[in-house]
Amino acid sequence: MKKLLITGADGMLATDLTRYFQTHSQYDIIKASRKDLDITSRDMVEEMFNMHKPDYIIHTAAITNVDFCEDNIDEAMRVNGYGTENIGVCAEQINAKVIYISSCGLFGDELKPYDEKEPVVLKTEYAKSKYLGEAKIAQSCSRHFIVRPGWLFGGGIQHKKNFVYNRYKEAIKGDEMVAAGDKYGCPTYTYHLAGALMSLLDTEKYGVYHISNDGSASRYDYVKKIITCFGLKTKVKKVDSSSFPRKAPVPDCEIISNYNLKKNGFSLLPSWELAIEDYVNILKNEIE
Repeated sequence: MKKLLITGADGMLATDLTRYFQTHSQYDIIKASRKDLDITSRDMVEEMFNMHKPDYIIHTAAITNVDFCEDNIDEAMRVNGYGTENIGVCAEQINAKVIYISSCGLFGDELKPYDEKEPVVLKTEYAKSKYLGEAKIAQSCSRHFIVRPGWLFGGGIQHKKNFVYNRYKEAIKGDEMVAAGDKYGCPTYTYHLAGALMSLLDTEKYGVYHISNDGSASRYDYVKKIITCFGLKTKVKKVDSSSFPRKAPVPDCEIISNYNLKKNGFSLLPSWELAIEDYVNILKNEIE
């Protein structure tokens, strides 16, 4: 039986990856949580990989707090950049395939879809650290896929960064809420992303992939769809992003085009609207 090791195993994405692969594949899943594996320790990574000998690795472990990275540049680079290098070097030693989860936030403010050939802009320290991770995995591991997903949603109500559930909790507290109408991206369901990642692992079509649910939205569109799916009467008011001051100068546009998926003959993901409908139906059962 093929072995798949997932780093960052307690996180939102890794939780849904584990659930998907356990349901849709015959892989033996090895969950490497933060307490199990310090990716910044080459010795720890090497020891774990040599012990389990995974055929595939999906590397989700990262510092994902964009504002934290702005204030803690060295730590962001240490974890997201050089921690990823450790994954790549040790994966190469055991001839494993690696999927590295990068970010859609590598580009700029121009409102357009960005494909894999677009030059990066790297406005934030987080973006710089994730792009360093891309460079390190490409240099150290010959069998690699670099995946830049859209705005991820999914996981369970236990995950602090569960965007959909957090908007539900916000909505039930009042008659009105606000959302930014000037930040754009591609809401992407972690469970749908998992299917695309499984398709990649079965091939030798290595390289960089943008992967998102079909279509794009402003934060306002995104939040409004969530509230509608929950059947709530809370009004969503469109504001500009100055209402949400941040340390990090995040790009205005994180819309991505799935060019390489199409070019290499992979199935595309369904619309983000359908994805939210599917996920909210699951969440409703958890909330009850």
